[in-house]
Amino acid sequence: MKVSLVAISFFLLITIALGTKTESSSRGPYPSECCLTYTTHKIPRQRIMAYYEINSQCSKPGIVFITKRGHSICTNPRDKWVQDYIKHMEEN
Repeated sequence: MKVSLVAISFFLLITIALGTKTESSSRGPYPSECCLTYTTHKIPRQRIMAYYEINSQCSKPGIVFITKRGHSICTNPRDKWVQDYIKHMEEN
């Protein structure tokens, strides 16, 4: 089976384009990510490594906390514990 150089080049170009993430208008690293639901429980502060605000074009506002294990957890930015965690992380 012969595969043309054009077909391989096209496949590689599409793969690279889909795999690339930019920071266009988002404050976080994933501009197309939106929070559809929020976590229903408070995350222990010592498990959180970082956070970012999701894209303002999403239908719901959200803060995504990144855990030390690399999990992304959507939270409601209006929750007091979320605001407290952000304030604590910005101060330290």
